Amino acid sequence: MKGLPNLIRLHRWRLDEKRRNLAELERLAAELRDHGRRIEEELRAEQKAAGASPEAGYAYAAYANAVIARRAKLAASLAEVKAKIAQAAADVTESFQELKRLEIAQSHREQVARRRAEKVDQAILDELGMAAYRRSGK
Repeated sequence: MKGLPNLIRLHRWRLDEKRRNLAELERLAAELRDHGRRIEEELRAEQKAAGASPEAGYAYAAYANAVIARRAKLAASLAEVKAKIAQAAADVTESFQELKRLEIAQSHREQVARRRAEKVDQAILDELGMAAYRRSGK
C-alpha cells in the first residue's frame, strides 16, 4: 500500500514535466507566428520603399527572394512545432489518464481500509454492548 502513493507522486511529477514541455512548445509556436507577422510588416514597408524610389526597386527583387526563403523556413519550423505540440498534448492526456487511474485505485484502497476499520470498531462496540447487557442481568 505504501508503493502506490509514491507511484502517484512520480506520475504527478511526470505529468507536470509534460505540461511544462507542452507550454514551452506553445510559446515557441507563438514566437514563430509573431516572427512571421514581423516579416510581413517588413515586407510591406520594403514594398512601399521600392515603389517610392527606382533605385530601391532594383534591390527589391533580391530582398523578395530572401523573404520567400525565410517564409518557407518559418512555415516548415511552425509545422514541425505544431506536430510536436500535438504529440506533447497526447502525452499529457495519456499521463493524466494514468495518474487518474492510480488516484482512483488509491481512493478505492482507502475506502476498503476504512470499511474494514469500521467493521472492527462496530464488532468491538457490539461486544461491549453484549457484555454490558449480560452484566445488567436482564
